[in-house]
Amino acid sequence: MFPPEHRITTTLKMNFKRSINDWIEIVNEKPSPLFVAMVGSVACLWMVSAIVIFMPSFQGMNPVPGDWKCVSDKCSTLNISTLEQLCDQLFTEKSITIKDIAFQPQRKTFSVDFTIFCKIDAKGYAKKTLISSMYFAGGLLGLMISGFCFDNFGRKVSVLVGGSLTSVASFIGFFCKNYELLLFIRFMQGFGNLVATIAVYIWGSEMVPSRFRNYFNGYIGVVWSLGYPIVAALGYLIKDWNFQFLSVAVSMLLATIPAFFMIESPRFYAIKKDVTNIQSSIQKLAQLNGVKIDVATVDLLDLEVKREQSAIQQLKDFIQYPVLIFEALIQMITWFMVAMSFYGFNFGWGRLVPNVYLGYVISGACECVTHLLHVGFVQAVGRRRSMIIILIGAVGAFLVSIIDFEIGNKWTIESISSLVGIVFISSAFGGIYLYSSELAPTSHRGLVFAMSSGSARIGSFLGPFVINNLDGITHKAVPFCILSFLGVISITGMLFLVETNDKEIPAVPADVHERRKYFKLRL
Repeated sequence: MFPPEHRITTTLKMNFKRSINDWIEIVNEKPSPLFVAMVGSVACLWMVSAIVIFMPSFQGMNPVPGDWKCVSDKCSTLNISTLEQLCDQLFTEKSITIKDIAFQPQRKTFSVDFTIFCKIDAKGYAKKTLISSMYFAGGLLGLMISGFCFDNFGRKVSVLVGGSLTSVASFIGFFCKNYELLLFIRFMQGFGNLVATIAVYIWGSEMVPSRFRNYFNGYIGVVWSLGYPIVAALGYLIKDWNFQFLSVAVSMLLATIPAFFMIESPRFYAIKKDVTNIQSSIQKLAQLNGVKIDVATVDLLDLEVKREQSAIQQLKDFIQYPVLIFEALIQMITWFMVAMSFYGFNFGWGRLVPNVYLGYVISGACECVTHLLHVGFVQAVGRRRSMIIILIGAVGAFLVSIIDFEIGNKWTIESISSLVGIVFISSAFGGIYLYSSELAPTSHRGLVFAMSSGSARIGSFLGPFVINNLDGITHKAVPFCILSFLGVISITGMLFLVETNDKEIPAVPADVHERRKYFKLRL
């Protein structure tokens, strides 16, 4: 990677000009087990993130036959034996009211507590979907604020604050007894969790050497996927939705602890021109990897750029360098489409497959394998081309899902194609995280991530409504056609981005402008 005179032997003095990127590559030339443990343990917060997001799928499960009994003569004469019959009598025929029913469910869920389990009760079912989607509303607000925080207060502080807020909000859920408070809890979970997870990803992409960034991205995807069977297990074993909140709070608290031992990214200090902390971070990284360096004198290329880091300056840069906003808009569109598809499916397994627990386990296993294969695929064909191929596969799966055909045992073409589609979409999710981290300059990485992930939160909010709620009021092809149309737009946008595979991460907008000079439109 480096010429012989640059390789580390004994003591390396920072006495000639190098970029921050050079120094990170040098001190991490041979990552030690301690460095790998630091990055790996901090990234495990992503596994708990999946638990935070998808726990409502189990907290809000619908009652099953045997979970209720009639307490009035009027109800007893109707011989209600299925949930569909119960909902029909409650909301269509209106022959009984909820007072005629006594619930004795095997599982305590908020669907029963707040009477939002009937799909034909459009208002009530929308309230149920809103509980899942409220997470993304909170995430959107969190990212609007955190974009400034990432680039001005640091990655480490953002992880600690976001993780702690998520844990506290989840703990409050242990005491929740009303619907409005539940919405607030989900909002705060989204606010904190999105701040923490995005900060972890930005930090990791900046700390890991360029040749390992793809592997770091794959690792993030794998630990995220492992959250699926864990949330399914917690949902199955813990039968009270308030106690399920408690399990989420404890899990997030444990996942946040490694962040206290994070070494702050020297790239963050570089945009602040904080020489002392740049020296300190590089020194700590070197010690972690067993490299001896002398940081008494620092002469960094990054510090020669005459630029003041502030929110106002970041906005001015978008005007001075239009390529920044051009590339950011393409990323925002793709994030929107991928997130809408991803969370629409993952909050819809109760409808799309016969068994919700099995749906999450299969989805997690498929995503885990996908992320492992994705590492080699991206390395072979590049970031940009791999995204285009993956999105084409996703669009194909969406279109096949329109076919109305039952295979057997309640499995349909839609069920199978949806599982295939989530494989492509999860791969696209991992790919767009990696791609965005390399496209954006260090000075704007937090802001661009916040803009892109904010767009994704809007898609995430709408996704469950598209998959779960449109099905009952439109043709079943409509949701899949919407996703396919957005997929085609994203594919078109990807054609106009540059390849970043094994390239140095840009530091400032001028680097992005210079990089764009060599762009050629090709597949």
